[in-house]
Amino acid sequence: MLQIVLLAGKFVLLLILYVFIYKVVRSSTREFRVSANVAGRQFGSAAAGPVAMAQRVSEPEVAAPSGSNWALVVLKSPSIKRGETFVLAPGSRVVVGRAPEMDIYVDDTFVSSKHALFESVGGELAVEDLHSTNGTLVNGREISGASGLQAGDRVEIGDTVFEVEVR
Repeated sequence: MLQIVLLAGKFVLLLILYVFIYKVVRSSTREFRVSANVAGRQFGSAAAGPVAMAQRVSEPEVAAPSGSNWALVVLKSPSIKRGETFVLAPGSRVVVGRAPEMDIYVDDTFVSSKHALFESVGGELAVEDLHSTNGTLVNGREISGASGLQAGDRVEIGDTVFEVEVR
């Protein structure tokens, strides 16, 4: 009986060791990706190209006329601070993904490198899933192709949840 208990203890100890090593490796690779993202690009800079038109703001813009801009407010995310706001100017196209060069970078294993496209055209906002592995949800429903958005809609990309607002 004692031998069975000792054998079970060895397996438990080995399992704990493997979990520890996995978490250390995952944590260190995440830090490398985040530091490469911060060092590699300035958000919204002219060097990022014509697609990078989302503007990151930390607090709501009270002076913006109602209906002129769309905003994506982060409700939940493993890598973006809750409450962070991305303002989309009229005519802008913003790509969300796990690749560091995306307009909105989301460090999440459930997000594809190039996951979704937000497009503001003619006073309307649409989101399109870019054939991602895990899909894009609007108000809890998976979308295929482009889907129109309204103020108050929730868009889920991996573990990140955005709420759509009009600014």
